[in-house]
Amino acid sequence: MTTSPPFELDALDPTLYVRGIAHDVFDWLRANDPVHWDERNGIWVVTKYEDISYNERQPNIFSSAQGIRPRGGGNGDLSIVSMDDPEHARQRRLVSRGFTPSRINQMFDHIREVARELVDAIAARGECDFVTDIARPLPLIVIAELLGMPREDRDQLGIWSDTMMSAEGAEIGDDPAIIAAGEAWAAYVKYLMDLMEERRREPKDDLISVLLSSADAGELEFQHDKIQQAIQDGSARDAGLGLQGDEVLGFCVLLLVAGNETTRNALSGGIETLSRFPEEQARLVADPTLINTATEEILRYVSPVISFSRTVTQDTELRGRELKAGDVILNVYPSANRDEDVFENPHDFRVDRAPNLHLAFGTGPHFCLGANLARTEIRIMLEELFNRLPDLRVAPGEAAERQPNALVTTVSSLPVVFTPN
Repeated sequence: MTTSPPFELDALDPTLYVRGIAHDVFDWLRANDPVHWDERNGIWVVTKYEDISYNERQPNIFSSAQGIRPRGGGNGDLSIVSMDDPEHARQRRLVSRGFTPSRINQMFDHIREVARELVDAIAARGECDFVTDIARPLPLIVIAELLGMPREDRDQLGIWSDTMMSAEGAEIGDDPAIIAAGEAWAAYVKYLMDLMEERRREPKDDLISVLLSSADAGELEFQHDKIQQAIQDGSARDAGLGLQGDEVLGFCVLLLVAGNETTRNALSGGIETLSRFPEEQARLVADPTLINTATEEILRYVSPVISFSRTVTQDTELRGRELKAGDVILNVYPSANRDEDVFENPHDFRVDRAPNLHLAFGTGPHFCLGANLARTEIRIMLEELFNRLPDLRVAPGEAAERQPNALVTTVSSLPVVFTPN
């Protein structure tokens, strides 16, 4: 018999994740009701590491193809993350050509150059907003250059990304967030289509050229004309952010939103966490060989992606709960990454934690395609920051400003101080 919780859970309430109570809630659920029926939303909330790892590795039972957000809403069809095999495997194989280890290695020195430039720009000031000056521009510059976009367009790319993300949890219809997200989507897609026309005329060594090559070979769907018509007649907004079968544009939207938001918030959350555990920051500064384990611990502790949903395809059982075909489960990654059965003293932050097999990037066939790129960006930025500004910390009396969101941990502002250098 399941113990009734001392709270009424709404796992899709975006304010849950900014009120400082989420981990208390999930600690209780893991101990008492790890597969919890959320009556308000009509979903099963899965909180244990073992269960989430299991269901993400069983896509034949727990499907992504019916969407990764329980309410649908503004994020709609996010390309390959909302597919099952064989379609998922086919598209992942093709787009992964732009994320080969050799390509990431080629970018290594350039990512360091960008990180160093960003640190140089604030080093003499003694203070900055870490989000605005460091965490936000780094992934946007990297994504822009990976896709073959001018670096100076990064601010506009960030605006489009933030606006699309702001529709998380909103219902399709006349919600202002959905309307704004649809307009941002249309503007970004129009920008992409213009850039793709240029790459058709003059291919370059960038990801858009790689994707177009696959489209021209018939390996990826490319419905340029259909999308353009949808933008012109306004039906794109009415359809939310669905990409109507255009796999090339779908992946470019996914890369902007996922690649930017996760890295940015992992970095910001990491700096906030290091400020709360100054002894761990001191260890990292004193021993730079800890940078890899520190990066993994930041990803575990911050867990920038909060949740994805799956749809049950057949009657099954999970930890004694009977799940019916058509039921929706919600995998809560911050909870899995604080599971006492997997991580010793999980609420402690330790820069030398090892092993650290967290689920910040998911697992199974949908393991994050950009995981190595994100790790590289975080690791390099930490190296550059603490080499130049070893006492960087959250400003006294200040705190991270967070935006309510049930999809990603969102830090919109983080005032920091440091000894000018």
